[in-house]
Amino acid sequence: MVASSRHSDATPLSAAALGTATEEFLDHAWRRFLTVVDHAPTLIDRCRPASSLWPDDAATLSRLADAMTDAESLLDEVLHSGPVPSQERNARAWPAIETWLTDQEIFLRQARVSAPHRRPALPVAAPVRPLTAARPAHRSH
Repeated sequence: MVASSRHSDATPLSAAALGTATEEFLDHAWRRFLTVVDHAPTLIDRCRPASSLWPDDAATLSRLADAMTDAESLLDEVLHSGPVPSQERNARAWPAIETWLTDQEIFLRQARVSAPHRRPALPVAAPVRPLTAARPAHRSH
């Protein structure tokens, strides 16, 4: 363990390394969360919990919408005003990420019931028959 600088469960032995590991985790979480920030707001807008089996989900969706707004503001700042120091970015992003991690199942449930319904696949009524060769049409010269 001493040679690897890690406990048997792979966590770093030093407290300073835990800080670095935490920063790396938060950086990774932010990068992965950007996909959610890109797509969730539109899907949240389509959700209609009042007309679903779970009308009480409205409060959760409101919380998620607020978290997405905060994350979008942060992303807009990063994209248009230049880099935000990673510790500041992570501190500002974490509440939105935590809200997503806590409430994503409710969001997914509502998004599924709010999705446009696809047309069912058409059943195959009869086996496919080979096309018969048509007789050539008589051509006048």
